Amino acid sequence: MRRTVLLGILLLLLSACAGTGTPPSPTAPPTSPPLPTLPPHTATPTAPPTERPVWTEAPLSGLPANPPISLWPPLALVLPSDSEQYGMSQASVVYEVATEGGVPRFLAIFEQLQAAKLGPVRSARPYLVEWACPYGALFVHWGGSPQALAALAQSDCLYNLEGMVYEGAYFWREPDPRVPWNSLFTRSDYLYGYLEAWGLYRFVNYSGYPHKDDAPLESRPPTQTISIAHAFSYPVRYVYHTQDNTYLREYQGRPHLDLLTGEQLRVKNVVVIFVPQEPIPSDEAGRLRIETVGEGEALIFQDGRAVRGRWTRENLQAELRF
Repeated sequence: MRRTVLLGILLLLLSACAGTGTPPSPTAPPTSPPLPTLPPHTATPTAPPTERPVWTEAPLSGLPANPPISLWPPLALVLPSDSEQYGMSQASVVYEVATEGGVPRFLAIFEQLQAAKLGPVRSARPYLVEWACPYGALFVHWGGSPQALAALAQSDCLYNLEGMVYEGAYFWREPDPRVPWNSLFTRSDYLYGYLEAWGLYRFVNYSGYPHKDDAPLESRPPTQTISIAHAFSYPVRYVYHTQDNTYLREYQGRPHLDLLTGEQLRVKNVVVIFVPQEPIPSDEAGRLRIETVGEGEALIFQDGRAVRGRWTRENLQAELRF
């Protein structure tokens, strides 16, 4: 039986998704600018850690680790969920949360990535910055709310790659008239090239999650559907597939595809957590303040079954636990 991460997909404020399996080979690269020779705008080089554990498997996904995983930090990309994405099936963990106006946004954490096209890259929110913090990730975004940009400027737990600074270098535009705001893309070798060029090594030894074998086939239920109809601006469903013990994601009444592979997003685990939130006073855009530290209720879906539990997080540097 294949091993699977205990909590490989997290639904924050009622939704998220992440991929499982072997990352696909990259497709032919799109036409885009070469890597720049500009000095880094926000990153501070770090010395390679003198004591770095050699991982045989990625701590979050449980997949076999390629050698570079012990050198580079994870990649944390802000992605929209009001259109399909490129490369998201390779994420180890994905947070999904409703932003202002009820439109959800993803924070996808990639521990190892090989993709000739990633995106669209969107703007940051402070709670996305806070959820990425425990992994010491390269936080990839295009702009953000005033609160998010302030959090990034003050953060000492992340590297910050700002698309507004490096558009035309590490990012390129492919306008889509249907969703013109979802038009900024990057690729994995650009992101790893940025880390390598400026000596931005992994500096956080996060522990990830424990792993287990799949439940025996005879113990799995024939079906299970997780419907999230009212939290977001459109309905989201996860339909359990008994044979391979995964949940297939649907949104807007159809399969949710990774446009890089053409395959439907499927995940091993779905976790819904309930967190306090409120509008930010005097914020004309109606942005939200969402608590990411503390504890609360959680629903954990795994092996076709649902379990009630609790989530807890002690501080911004601590990993989310259940």
